[in-house]
Amino acid sequence: MTISEAAERTGLSADTLRYYERIGLIPPVPRTESGLRAYSGEMIEWINFIQQFKEIGMPLEAILNYVKLAMLGSGTRQERKVILLETRRSLMRKIDHLYSCLKQADYQLKNYDSRLLPETESAVERWRLSGGAEENCAV
Repeated sequence: MTISEAAERTGLSADTLRYYERIGLIPPVPRTESGLRAYSGEMIEWINFIQQFKEIGMPLEAILNYVKLAMLGSGTRQERKVILLETRRSLMRKIDHLYSCLKQADYQLKNYDSRLLPETESAVERWRLSGGAEENCAV
């Protein structure tokens, strides 16, 4: 299949597919006699395999490292597992941060009338008095 067909099947752009090939994230794609890339079903499966890592937030560098280690064989199993553990830790930090943000948003909503609204109006008034509103706010 052509690169545009592969892009459609994987949900990636043709530029992304070329980039993944260039950095070694996917193997070199065979070419037709006219020089066009010819993706096989196995290549699409490999790209989908790679996308699983991307979907969990693993950085491309880590995915590339994982792939290179996998190509070295079973002796790298533990190193690959460490990459997954690091990705999980990163996800947990993001979840903790988002949970903290959610708690702050809940607090602001709960106290909107009694605290946030007066604080907002006071801050806007101080900004106006300092002359900042006319310079920085395009309303």
